[in-house]
Amino acid sequence: MTTYRVATGHNVVLGSLTVLSPQPRSEGMKYTRVNAAASGVVYKEAPYVELVWDLLADATAYQALLTTFGLGSVESATVTVYIRSDKFSWVRMNGRAVRPEVGRGVTWGRFFPRNITILIRDLETAS
Repeated sequence: MTTYRVATGHNVVLGSLTVLSPQPRSEGMKYTRVNAAASGVVYKEAPYVELVWDLLADATAYQALLTTFGLGSVESATVTVYIRSDKFSWVRMNGRAVRPEVGRGVTWGRFFPRNITILIRDLETAS
């Protein structure tokens, strides 16, 4: 089974990416805008991926997850991720991880961090 992975910085080699534990769920790479020209050509713009965890063990696990993405003390960070593409193949991409917004990208309920969503935007193929 292939796994989601991440490292801070761009163009990090696959073997140096950290395997995410626990693994997130994700629909794979998506686009903010998809347009079809009159010629029939489809243009896909602004690729992104959302990595989602339903529940983490505690606040320490949440902080560790943020640190893995370089988001321990900043709102966004450059990352290299290993994710599923829009064709469901595994690809290594560069992007910008965005810290979850409290109440929207992460909630606290019944003593646990829940519904954690880390957005990786501005995706481009890693070299």
